[in-house]
Amino acid sequence: MRAQNLSRLVLSDQERCPNWRAALAMARRGSSQTVGLILRDYGLPQRAELARDMAAHCARENIFFAVAGDARLAAKYGAAFHCPSHLLASPAARLGRALACDLAAVHNETQMHQAAKAGFGSVLLSPVFATKSHPNARPLGSLRARALAQLGREKGLHVFALGGMNETSWRRLNAQRLLFQGYAAIDAFVPKLASKG
Repeated sequence: MRAQNLSRLVLSDQERCPNWRAALAMARRGSSQTVGLILRDYGLPQRAELARDMAAHCARENIFFAVAGDARLAAKYGAAFHCPSHLLASPAARLGRALACDLAAVHNETQMHQAAKAGFGSVLLSPVFATKSHPNARPLGSLRARALAQLGREKGLHVFALGGMNETSWRRLNAQRLLFQGYAAIDAFVPKLASKG
């Protein structure tokens, strides 16, 4: 399954959202398009086991699944690879050229060009707004994010907004011109908590 069919991406975070199944169910509510799950949780000791469980669940439920930061683990479970921005210039870390189903994290024009050149089909553009994940990072803001999303579209990339995203901020960001494919978030999909994150 390719990310271009998606509208919502859930980023896993065992501290802020330990129930990733419930988060996926929440993301599916009110969306006619497919949702996806990205295994983040970089430092988790049992990350390989979590990847296995997530891959099995996503296969059963027809949910897009990607593993962040570990191309070998992604390949082991037939998942897409989500490339952190610092690995964009390292083909070896990506195990070669990216596949169309793979995603990359981008924060600026240079990284947008790198992602397109490397063969990624989609990018997560961040941080669009202030976010708990990176509290010291300067947000792009709506105007800059839209300009970068336009560049991404011109490069043939599907662009997902990340950082401070929920349904309200998403509608505001994408209201005038449909530049973004969808958005990714953590806190927006925490059951009984629709705050920004």
